[in-house]
Amino acid sequence: MKNIGFITTNKVLAQSLAILIKSNPDLELEPFLMLNLGQAALDAEIMGIDIAVVEVIAGMSNGDGAIWTLCNTLRRTVPNCQILLLVQQDDPALQDKVLEAIKNKSVDDFVFCDSSLDYLLAKLLTI
Repeated sequence: MKNIGFITTNKVLAQSLAILIKSNPDLELEPFLMLNLGQAALDAEIMGIDIAVVEVIAGMSNGDGAIWTLCNTLRRTVPNCQILLLVQQDDPALQDKVLEAIKNKSVDDFVFCDSSLDYLLAKLLTI
């Protein structure tokens, strides 16, 4: 059983994914909602998160670099945790930053937000 943390401020998204996973026990994933971005790394450490799914929302991809700070803090706090980003497909600058983050090992992989649930679940099961 892998513990998966959904790090997002979007409660509808997080709750929907958690319900989907809990209704399919054969997935062998235990979902945790991590809706407070400021304490997400601490929550991930305490809950023993194996996979962190981090939604990159508007404003987090640049500016103060909050998303990248969060990912780097997760990497230090829970070094064995796989970090998967949910990103918007229509932002080329963000895509460049995501590829750079994968290259420097701040994150492990990404999925576009408009991908199917089946694709997201397949990614989660292969991590």
